[in-house]
Amino acid sequence: MLSFSNALHVLTVAYLLSTQHTVSAGVTVYQTSLDPTSTYTAGQPTWTGAGSEDPTILTPPSPPAANSGQNTVFDVQLFDGGMDGLSQPTKGDFLGFSIELSVFSQLFGKNQTSLNPEFLNHLAALQQRGGGVTIRVGGNTQDRATMQDSLPDGGIIQKFKDATLGPTATPEVHFTTELLRMMSVVADTLNVKFFFGIPFLKVNSDGNAGLIKSTAEGILANEPDLYGAHLKMKPDYSQDDFFNDMDKMIASLPVNTPNIMGPSVCCNWNTQEVLDNGYISRFINQLKYIDAMRYPNNNCAGTIVPQDIFANYLTHKAAATFVEPYVPIAAQANSLGKPFVLLESNTASCGGFPGISDAFAASIWGIDMGLKMVASNFTYAMWHVGGRNVYYNPFTPPAGGKINRGKRWTTGSIYYSNLFVAEALGKSGDAQVVDLNLNGGYEFSPGYAIYEKGKASRVALINFVSDPSGANDYTANIQVGGGETGLPGVSPSEVYVKYLSAPSVSEKFNITWANQTFGGRFASDGRLYGDLDVKTVPCTNNVCSVQMKAPSAALVFLSQEALTLSNPPPDQNLTFTASADPYMVSIDWASVKASNGRNGQVPLGSTSTGSVSGALPRVSSQTVAYTSSLLFVFFSALFIVIY
Repeated sequence: MLSFSNALHVLTVAYLLSTQHTVSAGVTVYQTSLDPTSTYTAGQPTWTGAGSEDPTILTPPSPPAANSGQNTVFDVQLFDGGMDGLSQPTKGDFLGFSIELSVFSQLFGKNQTSLNPEFLNHLAALQQRGGGVTIRVGGNTQDRATMQDSLPDGGIIQKFKDATLGPTATPEVHFTTELLRMMSVVADTLNVKFFFGIPFLKVNSDGNAGLIKSTAEGILANEPDLYGAHLKMKPDYSQDDFFNDMDKMIASLPVNTPNIMGPSVCCNWNTQEVLDNGYISRFINQLKYIDAMRYPNNNCAGTIVPQDIFANYLTHKAAATFVEPYVPIAAQANSLGKPFVLLESNTASCGGFPGISDAFAASIWGIDMGLKMVASNFTYAMWHVGGRNVYYNPFTPPAGGKINRGKRWTTGSIYYSNLFVAEALGKSGDAQVVDLNLNGGYEFSPGYAIYEKGKASRVALINFVSDPSGANDYTANIQVGGGETGLPGVSPSEVYVKYLSAPSVSEKFNITWANQTFGGRFASDGRLYGDLDVKTVPCTNNVCSVQMKAPSAALVFLSQEALTLSNPPPDQNLTFTASADPYMVSIDWASVKASNGRNGQVPLGSTSTGSVSGALPRVSSQTVAYTSSLLFVFFSALFIVIY
């Protein structure tokens, strides 16, 4: 456990019921010369700037043929009291973020007293809808990370490149204990559950013992199936080698109760085979979570033409195919009391695809993926977040490496999927999801029902087709009971609908959630703007008819209570505009450093020198469990944690 002695500055939030809540501090505004209104279309010269600023617009896939099985009107039959195939109860923080360690300071800020309010706003929007946020800090750059007391110029992150980095050229990262303090502050303020990795580079490093003490739990290994191919270990590094290294690592760590996650396999080994080959039986007493990492496409070679595969993201088959191999793994993990986690994913590895990963297509793809994973009994899943040169980021700060104030960030299209799923699951922690196999299983119109304590509370609908003519719009007739169920009809007298809308699946920024938007490129501060527009749909003869444009997604609330539980009142939105004056709390971070034994000389990274989609270990809420719970008790009058 952590002892307390040194001063720790803590961010304080004043939660005022009558106004928006703000935190204040000085920041520097970054000015950019890029014209955010410019666009490139497929076939024009290749963009050579940062991926996050790439204006490439793809051509939407053609609508399906008239005889492809689409019904423009179909029933959505729900049962009162529950349905077959409901998932395990799931919390609203299910869909989170996997943040690359090397970009931590770009997103979080300079230090615990200079946090980026735009980043906090993105988290607050999710926390107020789903009750919390899940974040894993890591990625490829965690592999060779080293924790130090301090860095030049007071920085918290420093990167180094050399000729021994292997084929993926992932830099070595040094970070300071201030990074862990910042995570504690953010966790306390916004109920964030952090995951942070215990490095695997030196399997017997006593430096790892210090980190696992400070994080309470740890993820051991980072894509061990790539250790050989990426020159992190010997070329023929095997599963037996991995298991033996695990034994050595665990023997050097204070693992007295189940508090680690693995096997963090992504690519060359099959996760199920690793589990069956002895991973579970050998490490059952140390495992708390079982995990995997996977992307639906590999763009590391850069040879795939995005336009050629655009349609692959706009079908329910994408989510069903992706999830299928993990269904038995999730069932096995849950039966052992070890929740199953998709630790890292996104639209494609190595930054995603221009025109897909940063378009409305990713928004609705992410919703379908997220809810399909919940329905398949995953416990958490996280979209990866990289630097400015990737396409799939949920949020990206402007360039310059400085703290930035105002509407200068870019909210990526996939972030809307996090927002949607958080509202769909709500704050109860009891949300159970089922794939409804709507419209005879038609691949372009999936839907899900969400139940809480046996009662239908919400319905999620998606229309993957992009067709401004209206020919592929559809009407979903929702009814609870009645019909052919043999049960009394208990549909409400009216339902409430929030639409996620865009002109086409290729749209990047004209995306609205119930008529509100985060804005365009370099135009976001992490807050929704615009007049909230929740549609009220009357129900007649037990049927509530919901119209669906092509393309769109809709979240249908079956009661006013369900709507209220998933949405903060307009006058109670928690927002941030700057950092607050610090308050002092003590944590003996020197004891964490002392437990490293080698004074930071042994890298606190993994055995890998850099991988294609590195899996970072985890700093869980228990990372905050030691710090935040004590901070909360000591400063309960200063903190308001919103659930």
